[in-house]
Amino acid sequence: QREPLAMAGVDDVPDTDLSWVEADIARFNLPEKFALLVPGGAPHRTDKRWPTENYGVLARDLATRGVTPVVLGSAAESPLAAEILSATDRAVALTGQTSIADIAVLARQATGAIGNDTGPVHMIAAADCPSVVLFSNASDPTITAPRGASVTVIRHDPLSSLTVEEVAAALTLR
Repeated sequence: QREPLAMAGVDDVPDTDLSWVEADIARFNLPEKFALLVPGGAPHRTDKRWPTENYGVLARDLATRGVTPVVLGSAAESPLAAEILSATDRAVALTGQTSIADIAVLARQATGAIGNDTGPVHMIAAADCPSVVLFSNASDPTITAPRGASVTVIRHDPLSSLTVEEVAAALTLR
């Protein structure tokens, strides 16, 4: 919200700091190197979703690079996670299992994240996780994209024509 605040004359806005957020993510038993995938979003806004099969190909690519793909989302998005998990046995689904605090802590520890324009991706970016956020023409990233030095926004319409190679190339893992 820095831009609207600046227009209102408020220039001294501190950076987002989520270091105070705590959660015990040990229960997920994740390996040291993992990346977050957020394939879902509002059920009535499917035009804002990159195809799930592309997330599956990306998950397989991450796994071959020694990075465990971890799928986040609501319980209703479990079928998306199942499709991604069918692409590689190295992926982990946490759909329906995470709180907002869990997401922030997972993001602080993840090597990177890829997701559609949806709420959890904003939390991930705010936690300073290297993130690639995918936008279609259904929303305007100049207004609604997560901000940060570690955020890459890709806007492509339709999202279905955005290649896995383009997304993978945009992701910088830490």
